[in-house]
Amino acid sequence: MKTFVVDEPSVGALRALNYSPAVERIRRAGSNSARPLSSIVKEFGRAYGTVFTRRDCDSNHGVELITQGDMFAAEPTGRIIRLDSMHHPERHIVTRGQVLISGAGTLGENELFGRSILADGRLVGKYVGPHAMALQFEAPDDDFSLFTYAWLACPTGIQAIRSTSYGTKILGLRKDLLGSLPIPLAHSSVVGKIASLVRSCSEGRETFLRDIRRARTLVEQLPEMQQAHEMCGALRRHSIMWSGPFPSLVAWNFASSGGALRHLRTKWKSTLGDLVEQGGIYNGPRFARVECRPPFGVEFMSQRDAMLIRPAPRQIVHPGFDDRLLFAREGTILVGGHGTLGEGEVFGRAVLVHGRYSQAAFTQDLLRVVPKASKAHALYAYLTTTVGFRLLRTTAVGTKILSLREDMLRALPVPDWPTDVERDVSELVRSAFDARVKAEHAETEALRIIEQEVVPQWLE
Repeated sequence: MKTFVVDEPSVGALRALNYSPAVERIRRAGSNSARPLSSIVKEFGRAYGTVFTRRDCDSNHGVELITQGDMFAAEPTGRIIRLDSMHHPERHIVTRGQVLISGAGTLGENELFGRSILADGRLVGKYVGPHAMALQFEAPDDDFSLFTYAWLACPTGIQAIRSTSYGTKILGLRKDLLGSLPIPLAHSSVVGKIASLVRSCSEGRETFLRDIRRARTLVEQLPEMQQAHEMCGALRRHSIMWSGPFPSLVAWNFASSGGALRHLRTKWKSTLGDLVEQGGIYNGPRFARVECRPPFGVEFMSQRDAMLIRPAPRQIVHPGFDDRLLFAREGTILVGGHGTLGEGEVFGRAVLVHGRYSQAAFTQDLLRVVPKASKAHALYAYLTTTVGFRLLRTTAVGTKILSLREDMLRALPVPDWPTDVERDVSELVRSAFDARVKAEHAETEALRIIEQEVVPQWLE
């Protein structure tokens, strides 16, 4: 609980929620030390708050609509809808340099609401829905614009954005209050350094996605993969003949891949069980989460956090059991292990443990797949292709909330790699995650400078 004094409360905002101690101190510093956000931004969320009916269609005929979660995903993948679903599609399209803010949600410390992401090549050309507040700068690549983004993305900036909230259970953002937020000024050398770090971050993220896609393309060019993709690439009803074995009596486990599972078993001798270590497929145990604050405790990532380009984990007290069941070593493949079969769901999607992930704790809902050291990168590329994703989901069992069965996972076919293909795929995946780690370090440093070096000077 915080108590502070506001010098000049506005008649347009009488809720305590609409005032932030940091923002009020910046305002008191005077107009010479800050600029209002409205003087930098020419358009505030042209599509924000619009309502429309999404009409699904084939990817060859529609456009990609991304949700708030997709905006922050490491690999943004949206829903394909008809362009005429939106009354003014041009207002929804994402352009380079926009700042996309999660504009609907709650004030939970680890919620996406109020968080910002800079639109790089991974997001350009996609379309946002009514819950994304898209800020269009007057000069998107200008140093001060990128500095402003870093300010909005740092913890104090998130607090400031959330102070512009309105609503009851599901909050939104008021454009008038958002435009009045003061963006404090800093020395040109500091502004230039932060802008350079933000540019490096964007470049690294684009390199990450480009190299990952190149690696998957090499996998998908294998003749067996092309045939399997024709069988399971498109979502449709399947009917197949299956002669066994029958590890389960659920038709989904055999028919959902449209015959791709049986086809690849006849083409490849290797299985997933051959490539993982002894006891290398497991979930962690369930346990109570006790919140705490740094420097105490450990970062704890949910299934959602693991798939984000900039995770927003909780800080919890170490539960006291074996670290192997809580953490995951470098090179481990984490798979969304509990969920439903919606195309946009995390269930069945994989992420490679790298960088900060090797220091974080993970929910038991993430299935750990620990490959043999030399196989991790190529196996990750295969499991994240469309075919690999569909095959992982063939092992789903349960009713409403599904899980992945270990024995069926071990039996999944994996490529008998040509040596040169496996080597090239592994190198591209390593290059991709090296770029992602560098991008993360650049953005972290930019936000650290704002939060630890610049903000204290503004608030003196």
